[in-house]
Amino acid sequence: MEKFLYAQKSDKHPKINVWFAYPAIESFAMASLGYLSIFKLLDLSENIFVERVYADSKTTRCSVKDVDVIGFSTSFEIDILTVVKMLKKYNIALKSSQRGQNDPLIFAGGPAINANPLPYQDFYDFISIGEGQSTLKVVEFIAQNKHLKRDELLEKIKDFEGIWVPKFGKYDVKVVRDVLLEPVSTPILSDKSFFKDTFVIEIERGCPKMCNFCLASWLNLPTRFLDTQKIINSISNALEYTDKIALLGAYVAGHPDFDKIIDFIAEKNEISPVELSISSLRADLADEKLFKTLVKCGQKHATIAIEAGSERMRKIIKKDLSDEQIYKTVECARLSGLKGLKIYTMIGFPNELQSDIEALVTLAKDLKNKNKGFELAFSLSTLIPKAHTPFEDVVKENSKSLTEKIEYLKKEMHKIGITLRPSSVEWDAIQAVLSRCDISLADYIIEVCERGGNLGAFKHVWKEFHKKKIFKSLDEAAQMPYDNSKNTVPWEFIKAVPRELIESRQKEYLSLV
Repeated sequence: MEKFLYAQKSDKHPKINVWFAYPAIESFAMASLGYLSIFKLLDLSENIFVERVYADSKTTRCSVKDVDVIGFSTSFEIDILTVVKMLKKYNIALKSSQRGQNDPLIFAGGPAINANPLPYQDFYDFISIGEGQSTLKVVEFIAQNKHLKRDELLEKIKDFEGIWVPKFGKYDVKVVRDVLLEPVSTPILSDKSFFKDTFVIEIERGCPKMCNFCLASWLNLPTRFLDTQKIINSISNALEYTDKIALLGAYVAGHPDFDKIIDFIAEKNEISPVELSISSLRADLADEKLFKTLVKCGQKHATIAIEAGSERMRKIIKKDLSDEQIYKTVECARLSGLKGLKIYTMIGFPNELQSDIEALVTLAKDLKNKNKGFELAFSLSTLIPKAHTPFEDVVKENSKSLTEKIEYLKKEMHKIGITLRPSSVEWDAIQAVLSRCDISLADYIIEVCERGGNLGAFKHVWKEFHKKKIFKSLDEAAQMPYDNSKNTVPWEFIKAVPRELIESRQKEYLSLV
């Protein structure tokens, strides 16, 4: 069952039909605030009929032959596999160059593709780089100019801010930031959502701390805090339809009026139970008041991100967080009544030493000893350097070394009775290639899909391309996918972050290693 939290237009006279697709199953699509918020923008347009389409959609209201535009909302690099599968499902040519006048225009947007669209360039007619308003403007333009031939439309679309048309090569594309006059929040409550009937509201966008590896903070500059009263009003309205509220933001507890927002939810919880959840918290911002509110609102666990095990490494990555702050936060969580914490950590940073890895074990052991009976689960991932961050030109650590570090950590964490959940080094290598590759990987990706789209297919097809001298080895490509001998980066034409800001931060961390 779905509940629309906005008034749909019932008397529309649409000029074009749009499929807005999510390359995953419906439950994940209905949990994606970015996907649903752009769907709402399109749905409110007088000129656009828009339909949601998922990887597991069985039927559609609008036949593919009547669709003018298909947009994909992508969150992760690996989403491209499902995009290809969905295009094949509906018998749409996979490459832009293979589509004709009667085929729909295919576009995509989302954080992974916004940072570096180059590996995916052959699949899309245009790419929406930036935030929601640029997508709406270009689709509105297509609706008003449907009479134009395909190439004429693309010629005009390329002049829009935040839009890249790959067939015209590299040209400066300015990233468009939305003016957030209203909080972005769940427009449709669904019992099929992964977060069943949960109202998600973005109370801020970006993060002023700007850790050197963090795409979410660098790609969303400047940090924008939403108006407090509008946030409270939105939550109040949502509570008429659901009792589940989730606060979203990379720096969520850093909102200037965060206490006021939490107090409002706590007051509502006194009247009628409210289930509150919050995205990952900075350990230096989580306090007793927040944890106690989470407990009162039904939460048993929370998540904090510490990233590195040593203070030395946290300084290098610009995670300004001391061991003492971590100790205090975990103790505070325990005393507030939470059952446990999930702690995000990473390895593979520049100039990482064995002592930094050992420091993570020591930290975990101390936390365990100081908080008897409190559940601690560590999540571990490897650094995947991202475009438009200070670590964009870092040589990723090789897979053998990373695997050895993970095996060491698993062994030592097991000794002290702490659960460690590491990411897959091999999948991380694939993501690292997709994150910074400077050429189209269309032929490779299509072949991977033909072979099943699993990790084995990725590795096997890569070996075949490597033998043909098309690619270097997978591990070499993961470490540095592009030619770094030039004094530039391949995605520099995407004007997302001032180069001088990135270069300044690079000089800063290099002085510490």
